[in-house]
Amino acid sequence: MNSIIFLITILSIYYYIYTRCYDRFEEKYHYYFYGSVAVYLVILYVYHFEYEFFYKLLKNVYDTNQQPLYTFNSMNSNAELFESENSNNGVVNPLLGFNIKETLLQKQSGRCYSCSNFIMKNDLGLTKLKYKNPLQNGGQNNIENIGLVCPQCFAISSTPLR
Repeated sequence: MNSIIFLITILSIYYYIYTRCYDRFEEKYHYYFYGSVAVYLVILYVYHFEYEFFYKLLKNVYDTNQQPLYTFNSMNSNAELFESENSNNGVVNPLLGFNIKETLLQKQSGRCYSCSNFIMKNDLGLTKLKYKNPLQNGGQNNIENIGLVCPQCFAISSTPLR
């Protein structure tokens, strides 16, 4: 109820200013005001009649803001790979001797995934990782969906690999 009284007060103040000082304001400012009132009414409707949706929306925004954009802890996202590659008598040490580029180079028989040119061991630092099927297209975040490509192929390709 307070929000409707607030809106009526703002509209009456606007009407008073509009009737007294019409020539002082450009037409675009009237459109800005009407747009603001429309947005306010939509938010008011959603808040009062779609409370569960509004709550979930704001909760998701809050939760998203609390998480980092990128996580550098790949042990959680690729736990099976780390366990299979780095298990020592049941003790898992994800930082011990694991290099994803070397692993992919071995899986790809020393070749670029895109152009099949050979990649030398000393050029491994110049290579790039690229999703075969991008995540936004439904690709999985695992080692099977990642390809090792040479810098030339990475620069050229803007489409998914093969």
